[in-house]
Amino acid sequence: MNFTGLIPEIIVCLTALLVIISDWFIKEKSAKNITGFLGLCGLIGALAVLLGYKMSHFSTAYNFGGMFISDELSWYFRVLLLVSGIICFLLSFKYVKDVINNVGEFYSLLLLATLGGMLLSASGEMVSLYLALELLSISSYVLSGFRKDKQKSAEASLKYLVIGGISSAIMLYGMSILFGITATTEFKSIAAGLIKNQMELDFLTILGMILIICGVSYKISAVPFHMWAPDVYEGSPTPVTAFLSVSSKIAGFAALLRILEAFSMNLTSKWVLLITVICVITMTYGNIVALAQKNIKRMLAYSGIAHAGYLLIGIVAMSSPLKASISLGAILYYLLAYLFMNMGAFAIIIYFASQTGSTQIADFSGLAKKSPFMAFILACCLVSLAGLPPFAGFTGKLYLFGAAINAGYIWLAVIGVINSLISLYYYVRIIRLMYFGGVEEIKTFTKPTMALALAAFISLVGLIVMFIFPSFFINLVSMASLGI
Repeated sequence: MNFTGLIPEIIVCLTALLVIISDWFIKEKSAKNITGFLGLCGLIGALAVLLGYKMSHFSTAYNFGGMFISDELSWYFRVLLLVSGIICFLLSFKYVKDVINNVGEFYSLLLLATLGGMLLSASGEMVSLYLALELLSISSYVLSGFRKDKQKSAEASLKYLVIGGISSAIMLYGMSILFGITATTEFKSIAAGLIKNQMELDFLTILGMILIICGVSYKISAVPFHMWAPDVYEGSPTPVTAFLSVSSKIAGFAALLRILEAFSMNLTSKWVLLITVICVITMTYGNIVALAQKNIKRMLAYSGIAHAGYLLIGIVAMSSPLKASISLGAILYYLLAYLFMNMGAFAIIIYFASQTGSTQIADFSGLAKKSPFMAFILACCLVSLAGLPPFAGFTGKLYLFGAAINAGYIWLAVIGVINSLISLYYYVRIIRLMYFGGVEEIKTFTKPTMALALAAFISLVGLIVMFIFPSFFINLVSMASLGI
């Protein structure tokens, strides 16, 4: 019962309680963002504790009977989730002040969703993983429907709830099958039990594996479990969309990696086939449908689906035992790059919507004349999403596709490259509109708030630094990859 490894989670949990309680005593709406500042401080404090763990060279610990694993891999995922939460808070301040009524509830739900992702990434068995996933999911359902005055927000929340509930039930049924076969919920023990009983060809074992992978696939918005993403991205408050686009994907891949640990020995050929099919369909479908989108939030939803497919290339490449560590490192590096790319893009979308009230792609025409700095950051993020230098998206795709080639999946890397070329069209289309599109009246936008500008700047710096100094981050993810 060692709570030392849980200190960051305890800080986030207590901060969520502090935010909701302090909201009761703050009556003036103009002062409501104090609760947001408290939440931001809590996340920064939790991140500082995690960085302190790293500097003290902590050792792997299995706490609470293996329910909570404190290792290099969980450390990395928790850092990603906290960084994502911090940037999301910076994006939210002005939006929440102008639009949201229940400010304390909004910020506390963001904190609880972050907490769910952190617990999920460190889960070592099925029950704790499921409970953490539900904490993340239920908080996300409420956040997506927070704009009660908007029909699309209510629709987004309802669709997310229904699809998420069905997916959770599917995953829970698969877990119950594995528990019935192995009489344990711990992933390492499940793997040992399946090997001991030589059940690699048992129908129920394969069925359980398929159901669990399908249940997790909805969290990363992989096809055909992606149906929620476009409507939820468009209908949710934009800071929530930014949070879901990044944190949900990070937590989903953390869960998938933990779950595959149970199938890493005698079921490798089975899950590789399943994930390969999902991977190819996901990145192809996401990129093709994104071509036709007219709303930038829906376009980024399908872009996110395509990027889930790229990340699944790394999962497939992990099936090669000698290259598993390299492939996992590529996934971890790309997730960090994706965090900066998406958060930076959504920072500009929030700013643009605050000035025009629109998120339609056509309305971005001439943005460079109205706000050159913000247009430049959005262009950089889109170029990085397309996988072009000199940004981290290029290094991430190079690392990811290279891992697939080294693992013997050359054809899969080729499909990834072709899909990246397809994506160039819809990313470059926005850049062309911003810099060469006509505008009826050149009206300079008001300056962004300091918090919003800081979030956009952090994202841009992250993309550039990861490209210029890739060795530091590759060494970081290499150490994290030894945690599984």
